[in-house]
Amino acid sequence: MRDIHKAKQDMEELPGLEFYGPLDDPGPGLAVALPRRGGLELVAPTRSNDAIGATRLLERKGEGITGIAFRVDDIEEAERHFAERGLKPDVRINHGGLKEILFLAQEATHGIEIAINEYPEANGMGLEVARDLGIEV
Repeated sequence: MRDIHKAKQDMEELPGLEFYGPLDDPGPGLAVALPRRGGLELVAPTRSNDAIGATRLLERKGEGITGIAFRVDDIEEAERHFAERGLKPDVRINHGGLKEILFLAQEATHGIEIAINEYPEANGMGLEVARDLGIEV
């Protein structure tokens, strides 16, 4: 998305979702609004060379749902599973107790970005990233 603040406002008003953030994640060059519950993450690039290619994707396709994320118990096992199917990780992101591996959109994924996430049971993905970025939760 181009305007993460507007998207957050719309998603909070329309379907009644709640988010942490948006938070500036300077490593991958992204602003993210993370779900308090559920699973819709809002992402906007903060620089043209962001780690996941969001800038190029916005230019090519516009806004919309571009990827899905799966929570896994063992990220190394899940990575091996993807590797056996010919996929190599494109981006790795770690925040506190969260480990994330992204496989960018490609023919083998039917044009969908796939993220696999491993995080502690007691803390959701949003909590782990928010805490790591200095937000009190």
